[in-house]
Amino acid sequence: MSAFARHRRALLTASVLLTALGTTTVLPAATASAAPTVAAAKATPKPNPAGRYAGKAVAVGKDMVAVLRNDPKAGGPEAWIRAVPKNWRSGDPYMGRTLAKLDRGHVTAAQRGLSLRLVDPKGSKPALRVTGAKGGPRTYALPKVGTPDARGCTIITEHFIGAGTVAVLSNGLSGPSAFFKDAGDGTRFAGVVNRAHPSLPESAGFLAQIVDPNGAAPKLRTNMEGGGHPASTTPFPAPGCVK
Repeated sequence: MSAFARHRRALLTASVLLTALGTTTVLPAATASAAPTVAAAKATPKPNPAGRYAGKAVAVGKDMVAVLRNDPKAGGPEAWIRAVPKNWRSGDPYMGRTLAKLDRGHVTAAQRGLSLRLVDPKGSKPALRVTGAKGGPRTYALPKVGTPDARGCTIITEHFIGAGTVAVLSNGLSGPSAFFKDAGDGTRFAGVVNRAHPSLPESAGFLAQIVDPNGAAPKLRTNMEGGGHPASTTPFPAPGCVK
């Protein structure tokens, strides 16, 4: 184990007691007595309801993000304005408190001193216009119809995995992915695991690997405590949409 990992453990000796807070129990897909028709239904991937509120998240200032969507089946261009922590960065979870929603029926909003407008909501290039920030007005193009972001495919969650570490898990059409950050200040470290690289190298100082990265129910297996301690397993969220 690296000196960096040993230092994190020394500072957070009680973290092993908290590991369970970031671990989700994996329930069996079906009991032995379940009817065959039920088991067959569970084998077919279904869209995650959370996908209805997911999309392309961009920071707009004042500890807010705009979650941009453009799915004709869901009403067309949308911008969900959500509150996020001060240290939020691209790739972090963004399903915080909803502050406002802009769509074809409501094209303007004002939040925390910023003015927001959905421009060209019925045209071919809808965008979100934000004014009032120190850097001047900014325009964010909405995702193109038919792209994963437009449908809100990628779902992101985060889980405490011990030793002061949070795993940020995402899953979408490109498969499961996870990175790691300090639970206190949000500093990222140790790299990323995904389908191409399902395990962290030994130099990371802790175990992190994706179990069944190409399957329908991938899981993240982690062990922050070194040898002699059981590993934790956390399921990845289901994608918001499927092909």
